[in-house]
Amino acid sequence: MFFSYGTKILYQNTEALQSKFFSPLQKAMLPPNSFQGKVAFITGGGTGLGKGMTTLLSSLGAQCVIASRKMDVLKATAEQISSQTGNKVHAIQCDVRDPDMVQNTVSELIKVAGHPNIVINNAAGNFISPTERLSPNAWKTITDIVLNGTAFVTLEIGKQLIKAQKGAAFLSITTIYAETG
Repeated sequence: MFFSYGTKILYQNTEALQSKFFSPLQKAMLPPNSFQGKVAFITGGGTGLGKGMTTLLSSLGAQCVIASRKMDVLKATAEQISSQTGNKVHAIQCDVRDPDMVQNTVSELIKVAGHPNIVINNAAGNFISPTERLSPNAWKTITDIVLNGTAFVTLEIGKQLIKAQKGAAFLSITTIYAETG
């Protein structure tokens, strides 16, 4: 267990009691092929949480499309996950801060994989910095990616789903500073 308040550690115990009785589950809790025939679109899918979620969804049968700004990272991730899971992962370059680029990306998504069943807004812009040292440009970059980018992707995909009379599940990954400042 680990509790903190800001940068001050209040309590830390690396040996959780439940691990003595219940070993950690090292596989997906869903049955194989749970997402067979589904399309998942993940922003920020080239690294970190996005890469992990893409790997899991692909391993459960989803056709995944990942997007971010760095095409070289996206291509490498798409190839790695495709070879690992046996399912094609598509990579599309997109800066979610740019609504025109988002619109083009959604068109490409629909062209290569179809309308998404799952949309994960995971793109993020973070700076490890005390708040009082965060520049106005850094703040603008963060909010343009996390807030505006999430809105641009959600709105554009939503419009396309409404036209096609389809639905999808949306998950937006946010940060604790959205709640605590």
